[in-house]
Amino acid sequence: MNWHLITDQQRFKELLTGWASTKTLALDTEFMRVNTFNPQVALLQLNINQKIYLIDPLAIDTVALGLGELLANPHSLKILHACSEDIEVLFYKYPQARIHNIFDTQIGLAFLGYGLQVGYQKALKECLNIDISKAETRSDWLARPLSNEQLQYAASDVEHLPALYDFIANRLRDKGLFDYCQEDSLLMLKEGAPVPYLKTLYQQFSNAWQFDRRQLLLLKNLAMWREASARLHDIPRTFVLKNHTLLAMVQKRPHTLAQLSRIEDLHPRTYQKHGPMLLEMIKAAQHHPIQQCPSLLPLPLPKSAKSLFDVLRQKTEKIAQQHHIPADVLLRKRWLDALVLGYIDEGENFTLPLALQGWRYEMLTVPLLEILASQRQHLLKWRQYRHRLDDSVEPAFN
Repeated sequence: MNWHLITDQQRFKELLTGWASTKTLALDTEFMRVNTFNPQVALLQLNINQKIYLIDPLAIDTVALGLGELLANPHSLKILHACSEDIEVLFYKYPQARIHNIFDTQIGLAFLGYGLQVGYQKALKECLNIDISKAETRSDWLARPLSNEQLQYAASDVEHLPALYDFIANRLRDKGLFDYCQEDSLLMLKEGAPVPYLKTLYQQFSNAWQFDRRQLLLLKNLAMWREASARLHDIPRTFVLKNHTLLAMVQKRPHTLAQLSRIEDLHPRTYQKHGPMLLEMIKAAQHHPIQQCPSLLPLPLPKSAKSLFDVLRQKTEKIAQQHHIPADVLLRKRWLDALVLGYIDEGENFTLPLALQGWRYEMLTVPLLEILASQRQHLLKWRQYRHRLDDSVEPAFN
């Protein structure tokens, strides 16, 4: 395997000019995110016309020279494998020129029945009978110089991507599934790396429905402070407060520094630097006017709702068999949860998950909505239960 390590600005500029008209390229990234909030791009690997280029972004200003624009070109196909993290990395690195027109070979393999998360090494072995090493997966990719073993490993991640794409694409076309797969790949660009809205971060904690309104205010304020601090100092959120530490503060609401110091896994640096401020946040939330605190969050659905999910899954299985699509590809759990909860909470005019608005809409979404519409009385009862509109109490299910 031959590859070219690109560390010279002028050489890279010349190559970019020649790449501008390319119709297809294979792409991968190596990055680090151990001590930082944002991913640190360490290497970009390209396979263009069967030539492999390892681009060093620590030596080259790839932003100023226009690599983002190459990846954003809607007329060239970018082939990646398991690209959700790559998308986040590239969105952060090239915010003004976001990558466009991708095909994720992992998604393609899922459509072909290989499972939702087949790794690249396994994919090459099962599809092309090619063995590659993964020995350098956990290397320090920001260290310089990169070893020959690291560079060989990085090159292998794109060397066989075009052949894997051909293998998958041909079989998808034979089954009439290629366009569906392509749409799902592009869906990742729509869903990828969203910037969270600070004021609703607290709603992402799965057990937050258990808290009263003043606890929710404290949870909201702590989550916002943690997010802002992490972003400002470019450190992981857990370096500020771990999730269970944050939740313990909300549950126990310590009054003194001594009580605060006993909160599980509260980092000594955070305690020493921010302890008095955290106590003030706790005190302020406890005395805040209740009517100005966040509303209680909806309860999880009761156990009696499980039968509805079973019916929806059975319908999905039947449709999946008719169209020769794996059921777990046709409908993910998170889409089903969002569909049911959206319909219960907001009624027929709620906003569908993006995945259920595209090619799945006529095939799957409409039949599932018909089932939901037939259960209006049950859904109304569950809406009242979730939003505590009556005195009924049923055990929740997960």
